[in-house]
Amino acid sequence: MEHINYGKKRIDYKIKRGKRKKTLAINITPAAQVIVLAPHFLSRYDIGTIIKKKARWILEKQEFFRALAALYPEKEFISGEQILYLGHKYRLKVKQVGKECSSEPKLVGRRIYISVNRKLSPKDRKKIIKDALINWYFSKSEQIIKSRVNRYSKMLDIKPKDIKIKNQKKRWGSCSSNGILRFNWRVAIAPISIIDYIVMHELSHLKIKNHSQDFWKLVSLALPDYQERRNWLKNNAAIFRL
Repeated sequence: MEHINYGKKRIDYKIKRGKRKKTLAINITPAAQVIVLAPHFLSRYDIGTIIKKKARWILEKQEFFRALAALYPEKEFISGEQILYLGHKYRLKVKQVGKECSSEPKLVGRRIYISVNRKLSPKDRKKIIKDALINWYFSKSEQIIKSRVNRYSKMLDIKPKDIKIKNQKKRWGSCSSNGILRFNWRVAIAPISIIDYIVMHELSHLKIKNHSQDFWKLVSLALPDYQERRNWLKNNAAIFRL
């Protein structure tokens, strides 16, 4: 891990050497970590010099992500917690009952109800509630994604071979060479406008495999404001924490 000092602040950063041939890229992760993607010809000294020039921007981005993480901390899965679904806020209501029952979440008004056995330990209760919510998101994501894919498939005059909902840690979606689209179950947490961007992005890859200008032109046919939606997804990763 490298670092620079900027006034009284210290910026730690990790250097990754990869396929970049000419330019350096600085990525700030949702955890406020600084990742530098650098071409092989740049020395550590040169990279440090560039980081110093970008120090104010880096610190601002780190503060943004820390503030966002504070707004959306990891869940304790207790009554009263905020749960997001399609970008809307709901309150979790945990009902403790004295018998075995289905822990499948039920959406009623502005609340999500889950029933669990009161004899469970806090640790087991938390796991059951979390697993139940994830399974619920899986089911909702599948319904929503298939509906949106159907809509945008008609616009592009192309259909995927299959649609799968997966537990992807880093990707919102992917398009395989044989025409199968895969989507992250967490997409059901996002507003429908963001889901549309993710769907349109992957559908467009059925026609254009890369991220060339032609690819983005294709995306913009349905979503002229795709760049705003793309930026929202980059800047709001903390809301998907569960």
